[in-house]
Amino acid sequence: MGREMRKRKYSIGQILMKSLTSEQIAGLLTVVSASTDLNIYMEKFEKIDPDMATTVKKILATDQDLASRGKTGRLTSLQRTMEYWFSLWRNHDGIISEVGDEEGKYAVQDHHWEEPYFDGGSLALDLESIAEDMLTLMEDVYDEVDDPDLFLKALEEIDDQIGSYPEWMGVDHGEPCVLEEKLTQCVLKWLWLSSHRERNPGQTFAEKAFDLENAFEMVALDENEFTGFFIRLPDGVCREIYAFLKEGDHHMNLDNTYSAWHHINHNYEERFDAGNYLESCRKYLDKNWRYGRPLVDEALKQNDFQKAEFFLVKTFSSYLEGHGGKRWCPEASLLLIEQNSFVNKGDEEIASLLTSWADVAKRLNHPGRSAAAALQAVAFHTPENWNTVLKAYRSLSKPDTQGMLAPLFVQWKNEMAARSYPYFMDSRKVTDTWIHWLIDAILDVKQDKEWFSNKLAEWLSDLKDNTKAVKKQWRWLALLTRDLPQSEKIKVKHPSFWEIVLPEGDSRGDLTASRRKGLREMKAGPYLKTALEVWQEQLRRIVPDPANAHKSNYEEYAWWAQALFELNRDEYSVLISHWRKKHNRRRNLWRDMKARHLPVG
Repeated sequence: MGREMRKRKYSIGQILMKSLTSEQIAGLLTVVSASTDLNIYMEKFEKIDPDMATTVKKILATDQDLASRGKTGRLTSLQRTMEYWFSLWRNHDGIISEVGDEEGKYAVQDHHWEEPYFDGGSLALDLESIAEDMLTLMEDVYDEVDDPDLFLKALEEIDDQIGSYPEWMGVDHGEPCVLEEKLTQCVLKWLWLSSHRERNPGQTFAEKAFDLENAFEMVALDENEFTGFFIRLPDGVCREIYAFLKEGDHHMNLDNTYSAWHHINHNYEERFDAGNYLESCRKYLDKNWRYGRPLVDEALKQNDFQKAEFFLVKTFSSYLEGHGGKRWCPEASLLLIEQNSFVNKGDEEIASLLTSWADVAKRLNHPGRSAAAALQAVAFHTPENWNTVLKAYRSLSKPDTQGMLAPLFVQWKNEMAARSYPYFMDSRKVTDTWIHWLIDAILDVKQDKEWFSNKLAEWLSDLKDNTKAVKKQWRWLALLTRDLPQSEKIKVKHPSFWEIVLPEGDSRGDLTASRRKGLREMKAGPYLKTALEVWQEQLRRIVPDPANAHKSNYEEYAWWAQALFELNRDEYSVLISHWRKKHNRRRNLWRDMKARHLPVG
């Protein structure tokens, strides 16, 4: 059979490949395998191609439905796997060929008058899509590829290509291009495959990773995945790396709490060396507040509540480092406000620590502090869920705790008003708004429902006649108008007014839901009519002046005029008369007004 095949210019198999589709060939093979036991040809398969024979054996030995169980990937021949592997690298090389070209895909120009810059994020995402497939093939292809430095050379090429951009594109002064999770895994897994057969695989791998981390200027691995890869290694390997880190001269890396090596070492301490773990927590608590939890838990195990509170104070001082690391206690101020000027992750952990502090303070016979900590935990974890916060405030308010809780409650109300207001800076100065009244009324609906209704009616009545007050408070009125029950009717009747004057907030958020639920509880629906009457009377006074237009763009001013036209045509006529006297020469203004089919005569 073999001699006959060699005599022909094309074998029957090659002719079939050229003449039939893949689906047709699959059908042909299905029929043949169903009518003939392919095992009788196994010897001949071996002579033609041992890899093919091995793969066919695996397939024939499988008595499961491959298509439904998705296991065909495991049965792919090595040659087919290598074919796909090399196709992935061709795609990889095609992406890298674009890097360094100032007119290529990764040189981005936001505006034609600006210089282009290197878009490392797009490069990392494009490489990531290839890395995801590479990752599944690595163990199968590593020995066949036989190149331990494969990914090291790939990183060198990326680093060189990025460095070849012109200096004026700013790559020398920017942050390195950080690779995504899957490509970082690829780099480290290949490195691990090149190390795991060594006498000391953990140490060898760690040393290579140390060298790799410092080898490049323009490209870097994802630090979280770098840490995670080391943590997920087998326990025996992790122990070996931990011993290596302890014995080696790596203090600079391990002392840097932002370093991946610090986090790797700390994880190993937690798993293998409890004494050193707690010592490190004490040592680095000032730099990383998360190290407080183990120390608090250890003190609680010993029923040493004084020590637990000591570590709680230090933990929150570390957490508030951006505010000078001041000593903070739960009754001092609302933590929600203290941390509001900078981003912190770990809200669940902080809420948990506050709950622990409530218990510790109770054990130390400090009921006020205990209640304050408990309220702080709820207000920090779910600040915008008013029902939850109010329920906690009611249950914690006692004669011996009220003095501690009342100031925190006031601060929380102010924060809810500030978050509701679309103009952040101005809102911080306001401490008496309809949102404050609403929260107070919800706290005791039976007693304060009528009080809230009277406060709202008095405020709206004042706005209707007080232009000065409207100019200062119209955004609070806009928020109320949109939140009131049945407000969406406005969208149908006055669409421009709805869009331009009543700004859309996060209508799906807890805060918006809490406000609207509260207004429904107060039966505030009838005040929608009153609010619209205020707008009809006063909207003209807050329509922006076209004199402030930027580069003769009057679209926004025309939109405001249209909103007024929808609400009160008499007031619109007064506005147009005023604009004709003041802005008659602004041709683009009148063009934009006519485009909205507004009368401008």
